[in-house]
Amino acid sequence: MLEGLLCYVDVDAPSPYLRCGTPAKHFRALRQVVIDGAGFDFLAKCGDMMRPKNAKSSKIGVAFRSRHKSGEAFDYNQEDYRALLVREYKAGHVYWRTYLRCEKQDGSLGVKADLYTDNTGFVSAYVFDFTAAAEGLGWERIPAQRRWMYQPSKKEFWHYQMREDLSF
Repeated sequence: MLEGLLCYVDVDAPSPYLRCGTPAKHFRALRQVVIDGAGFDFLAKCGDMMRPKNAKSSKIGVAFRSRHKSGEAFDYNQEDYRALLVREYKAGHVYWRTYLRCEKQDGSLGVKADLYTDNTGFVSAYVFDFTAAAEGLGWERIPAQRRWMYQPSKKEFWHYQMREDLSF
């Protein structure tokens, strides 16, 4: 397919399309890296992908100028119990690093880690660093919006978008 067109991505999502070229290719690559590293298909279900250019939402915190509209963003499934969220501070902003609890806990997948998570408390398990894998393929997190402590929808831990500068 040609760059700029939309490509179907075989996932369970409301509109399972990403821009052809780098976004679709790197999403598929990330999906395989996660399967190999965590032992399950974490990206088989996504909360959101492509949105129409004129889409407006009544949900609090949904940006009108979202990168979803250009086919360069995805929201992973927030309800997956294997996702572990660790708060990080960078340049005055709060971000969440997502680790995945590996399917096998026998040491054959991931690395053993003791984590203090925002969503499940203390966890000692073999984990896969989803955020590192995503960033290695050109995806970036966005910071939590202000007042995230009072409005969980502003956490934005689930949103990944293509970096503006893809020179990685």
